[in-house]
Amino acid sequence: MPSNPLYPQYRDRVHSKKGLYVSVEGLDKLYEKIEKISKWSLNDAKKLTDINKKVGNVYANALKANIKDTRFEGKSFQVTHTDKEGNKSHTKVYKGQLRRSSGVWKPQRNSNRILAGPRTRSIGKRGKTPLRADGWFAHIVEKGDFSKQFGGKHSTQNTGVFERTKKATQNRSKKLQEILLRREFSQYVSRL
Repeated sequence: MPSNPLYPQYRDRVHSKKGLYVSVEGLDKLYEKIEKISKWSLNDAKKLTDINKKVGNVYANALKANIKDTRFEGKSFQVTHTDKEGNKSHTKVYKGQLRRSSGVWKPQRNSNRILAGPRTRSIGKRGKTPLRADGWFAHIVEKGDFSKQFGGKHSTQNTGVFERTKKATQNRSKKLQEILLRREFSQYVSRL
């Protein structure tokens, strides 16, 4: 890499109109440091993932606190699904299942991205979410979309809980993320 990529013909000096030269020493070290800084997300991927998990937990924990368990007799009830061909399948929904489904997870192995909210077995790897913590029906509860046999569109105690919680925790999450990223970046730069 040349010493000065903007002006390779002058290398470490810049010519002015009056014939004066300004030389800069240490540009190679500066470019090396900038190159290392640009690889922060690769070199500190584990720590950045941990930061994102902490930030995601702000929303997930608030969801767990705001979601009320459904009121029904017994520990579970059965939901019957009918597909286009008329085949029926049965799924049990347990008391507290939506609340337990709230959490954080990493959708892609080679990424720092973390998602927060209700987890489901129907998307991604089926083995990661326990059956009693599968939030496959979260969209139904959030929007109040029930089939006609259940009375059609209506609201429950949890209707809109995801959007309300998101609005309530958004500023806190952003501030926490900014604080943690600034702290981690300064530690990373000091190690260079």
